[in-house]
Amino acid sequence: MNTHFIEEKIMKKLILAGVLATMMSSAPVFAATTATPAQTAAATAQIQKEAADVMQVAVQGANAMRDIQFARLALFHGEPATAKKLTDDAATLLKDDSVDWKKFVKTDSKAKMIDDQYVIINANVTLSEDYIATPAKESAIKSANEKLAKGDKKGAMDTLRLAGIGVMENQYLMPLNQTRKAVAQAQKLLADGKYYEANLVLKGAEDGIVVDSEMFAATH
Repeated sequence: MNTHFIEEKIMKKLILAGVLATMMSSAPVFAATTATPAQTAAATAQIQKEAADVMQVAVQGANAMRDIQFARLALFHGEPATAKKLTDDAATLLKDDSVDWKKFVKTDSKAKMIDDQYVIINANVTLSEDYIATPAKESAIKSANEKLAKGDKKGAMDTLRLAGIGVMENQYLMPLNQTRKAVAQAQKLLADGKYYEANLVLKGAEDGIVVDSEMFAATH
């Protein structure tokens, strides 16, 4: 198979994809060697804040959904105590009114929503399916990544469009009130030893996530 074709397919999947997930799960290189645990935690918190500023997502909501997913995994492995702890952690994150949830609510009527507050908890940007690599486009992608890293999302999108690169932004929306109720119900079920039922409720919370996609057409 043509090597250039393979490189294009890989680039299409990796470049500008999962920006938030990458930033949230990363830590500075120095953390592994010279930083104290407190410094590492502070650095990670800063990275999460920067990721939220770039993509305008609620990191706390993303962490709550992560706990929900891990709670289900714990139940699958027969660890109800761990599942209870993770579900309690998710409930604490979701109840925290110090978070300005309204800042992250998606109000675009194009999104398929029920009557709730849909909070953006994750986002990624991918290249259009008709992308073909050229030196000029690769340079534009590098420039766009640098702008994203600095929080200039609009500048990154404009750079790509002007270079003739179409991009798709996917936002992952969590219905805040619905998720809060599901987690509270799961807590009660876990306390009663109804682990199968709790798993189903937590799965419902996961399935409530809506993916809202927007295409930014290239400028030719």
